[in-house]
Amino acid sequence: MRVVYSICARFGGSGIGYTAYHAACGIYRAGMLMRLFASSNAQEDIPARLIRHWSVVGRVLKYLAAKDTTGLFDYIVSVLFDLWTAMYLPRCDLFHGWSGMCLYTLRRARRFGAVTVVERASSHPNTYLRLLRDEYARWNVRSKVPMWNYRRLLRELEEVDYVTIPSPFVRDSMLNAGASPDKLIEIPFGVDLSRFHPAQDGSTHPFRVAFAGQVSLLKGVPYLVGAWQQLGWKDSELWIIGAIAPDVRYMLAGWRNLPGVRLIPYSRHLETLLSQCDVFVFPSIQEGSALVTYEALACGLPVITTPNAGSVVRDGQEGFIVPIRDVDALCDRMQRLREDVALRRAMSHAALERARAFPWTAYQERLVAAYLEKLSVRRLQSRGEGTR
Repeated sequence: MRVVYSICARFGGSGIGYTAYHAACGIYRAGMLMRLFASSNAQEDIPARLIRHWSVVGRVLKYLAAKDTTGLFDYIVSVLFDLWTAMYLPRCDLFHGWSGMCLYTLRRARRFGAVTVVERASSHPNTYLRLLRDEYARWNVRSKVPMWNYRRLLRELEEVDYVTIPSPFVRDSMLNAGASPDKLIEIPFGVDLSRFHPAQDGSTHPFRVAFAGQVSLLKGVPYLVGAWQQLGWKDSELWIIGAIAPDVRYMLAGWRNLPGVRLIPYSRHLETLLSQCDVFVFPSIQEGSALVTYEALACGLPVITTPNAGSVVRDGQEGFIVPIRDVDALCDRMQRLREDVALRRAMSHAALERARAFPWTAYQERLVAAYLEKLSVRRLQSRGEGTR
């Protein structure tokens, strides 16, 4: 099988570039990777001869796109990347591109007769927009919801053969939008178990809650801070780790005045920070399947999260699942884990066991198996049509 993989991101970097790296490594080790397209490259495990990218230009363009809150520049970069990828696309058996970055390329791949796959690591665009608009209205944010890429996203999902998704939450959003169940390939993400693990020093500290990720409305951070304020603890700490999004920046002054709240910038050593905490809270409003929830589990942290986070946490086992925007539920679960040390230890042990079921190798094996299955279906269909 000849597979072409495409993502307009820093391949092997952070975020989606990190997820794409693990996917492509699995494809490469299976002997299937024919070509990889990316905006830039940050790794050496996959040979340079298989990768085409924009090098420094790609890094500059993506940096500028990240600074543009309107989303227009990112849309333009994605379209240019898609056109460039389509131009240089070799004939292949299967093309796999990331949502919002591959409309023209998947069309060209289909003309070649290839099986086409779109990676949708978020909810359906309709669900995403509805939830974002709701949050803007709730918090009186006057920014316009970016709509530049909306129609391209829908066309990709309509025209592609299959959509890879990471969680039941994403599946439900797709089905609610009218997608065929046969089109969806659900594969949960993974975690680097050699990097994320519990601390070994056994040092004592105040009861410490962590959040990590982009500090934004869609991550539900204002609800977590509201719960912390409602609890009124003076002898505990809340570590909020990550880059601050524009939509919550005006709230920061009030957060800094709350006892125990510590705002920590994005860190490349997240494992060190998580291993110093007792509980991880991730009250996301919408997500595909947040990698940080897998990483918190691997560090032995009970996780309090929402169904919309797309996590692999099971309610009452490795932590708790609470409704989105439910401040009282967040308060109750944090209070229980603070007071009940035996429960916290049991959930910590369960978290470690749960994380071990999701190494990146398992994700890679599931992805390659899905490719083989879908290509086999295509070939059987082609043979059937040829005998008519």
